[in-house]
Amino acid sequence: MHGSLSGWERRLWDMTDGARCVAGGGGTGTGMGVAMGAALAFKGTGKVCVSIQNDGDLLYTPGSLWTAAHHNIPMLVIMFNNRSYYQDVGHQLTITKMRQRSLENVGVGVTLDRPATDFAALAKSFGLYGEGPILSPEDIRPALERGLKVVKDGGFALIDTVTQPR
Repeated sequence: MHGSLSGWERRLWDMTDGARCVAGGGGTGTGMGVAMGAALAFKGTGKVCVSIQNDGDLLYTPGSLWTAAHHNIPMLVIMFNNRSYYQDVGHQLTITKMRQRSLENVGVGVTLDRPATDFAALAKSFGLYGEGPILSPEDIRPALERGLKVVKDGGFALIDTVTQPR
């Protein structure tokens, strides 16, 4: 697994084995490259690489989807899509409160809406399996099961789950 769900992944899954988790994102735009490296290492082993991919991080490197398609990299990408560079929103909130300014402009320049990115359509544009955006929690499990089947059959699947800002 690669990526982070704000620490929830360690509450949900056993992450004590170093081969189970590569690294978190951190807003550096390197997430897909790291995850694809792990997926290539596991290619042909029957193991599945799962990448928890932040929306802003993937927007730095949408061409990585072309690379995944071109090199037939089997991987399950689950978008942690809060439609924002939310790490920056948190910073804006802290500084705004510290300087006792109005919160009215927090989020300007870092929200990823109007238009919201359709990551499933982006994946499909490269001939990959894409599903979403998923807005209802009850729709996540069936989508993950469909995506996992694609990956177990040797393909790449991206499941775009829209979350609340953390």
